[in-house]
Amino acid sequence: MHNKYRLFSATLIIVLVSFSAIAQKRTFSPYSRYGLGEMQDGGFGRNAAMGRTGIALSNSTNLNNMNPASYHGMDSLSFFFEGGLIGFQQKLQTDEATSEMSDMNFAYFAVGFPVAKWGFMSVGVEPTSLVGYDFYDDNIQSDSNPNGYPSYDGKYSTFTTSGEGNTSKAYVGLALSPVKNLSVGAHFSYMFGNIRHSSLVQFPNDAVASKLGTSMRIQINDIFMDFGAQYKLDLNEKHSLTFGGIYNPKTGIGGKVTRLVAEGNTLESEGKMVIAVDTLHYDENKLTGNAFEMPEKYGFGVAYNIKDALTLTADYTLAKWSEAKFPDDNTTTADMEKWAFGAEFIPNERSARFYPARIRYRLGTYYKNDYLILNDHQLKDFGISFGVGLPLKRSKTSLNVAFEWGQRGTTDYKLVKETYGKVTVNLTLHENWFFKQKFD
Repeated sequence: MHNKYRLFSATLIIVLVSFSAIAQKRTFSPYSRYGLGEMQDGGFGRNAAMGRTGIALSNSTNLNNMNPASYHGMDSLSFFFEGGLIGFQQKLQTDEATSEMSDMNFAYFAVGFPVAKWGFMSVGVEPTSLVGYDFYDDNIQSDSNPNGYPSYDGKYSTFTTSGEGNTSKAYVGLALSPVKNLSVGAHFSYMFGNIRHSSLVQFPNDAVASKLGTSMRIQINDIFMDFGAQYKLDLNEKHSLTFGGIYNPKTGIGGKVTRLVAEGNTLESEGKMVIAVDTLHYDENKLTGNAFEMPEKYGFGVAYNIKDALTLTADYTLAKWSEAKFPDDNTTTADMEKWAFGAEFIPNERSARFYPARIRYRLGTYYKNDYLILNDHQLKDFGISFGVGLPLKRSKTSLNVAFEWGQRGTTDYKLVKETYGKVTVNLTLHENWFFKQKFD
């Protein structure tokens, strides 16, 4: 019982830390300027190492929130906890310049446990989309300025645009098995967050000229659901196939959009917006389903399993972003398609003397047609991944490490090529809470 109190306290602390970490900057991608920003695929450490696959994955040692039906594969005697850190590096390249950025943040947390013989539950918090960019421009040439300085109405000017924030979801997932080998599940999620886009024009050589600032703040808070199913086909005692499917209905998202255009001589503490002397425009509008929507999404997956030895899996996902609406008129969207493949190999899970034989070796790859269209070109995203699951001695608890490398965009079409690397480290903790002791 004492262990339960300690684990509960640790979980509570991490929940609070995860909420405090929501505002941290987790991307520097210029493409996060559009729509909801850089959309996240979901999944935990095992999924990240296996090409972000997960629609048909289910086992008794790891949580998998990419399909709520997978929770039925959890060990019925265990309480599960997963929490992770993510470090990332991004290299941005155009025809004229290159820059690199990096950071590390708390990634997510989740717990899982049986609620009855017929059902399993998971509760967690994870990011849904990320926004983080910062551009500076003072290279606009003008014939009206004999010194060749950039100009704005004949004056030397600088232009800065930036964005920050993210959206996250807190979810409760439930899975049950109505018939043998079939599991179905659902997530009940609360999506929330703040995104702010700002731009600022300044005139450094004119001491009396006002600064011109614009900002748009999107606040999101709403409830939505998604669904999943998995069916296991036993081929023989050790070999099996698992088929999985997920469905997210098209959903209107509530919240508020605030727009401001103002002039002033003093900047806010962050230096990204003026303190208004003259407000040129201001409006505040509630978001409704007619103005802002999350798209309808389908996903299908298949996994081939050799018990305690090998898993091969493949996923296909389609999200109908071309039919979704945004409060930002600058965003042009297309349907997002993703193909992903992954593998996990365990040399000998029962090896008592040779630890490397008990390690779970993972790898994967993915290709995505992203949901953004810029300069009449749909963004492409390609990546590879690999990692390991490191079991702790005499325990089902494991430390999972995943490495991802990918490339998004291109230097063609006047776009930016983004090369990124990610390292995810997460702990999958097991506690035996639900067994009956024969002796006190």
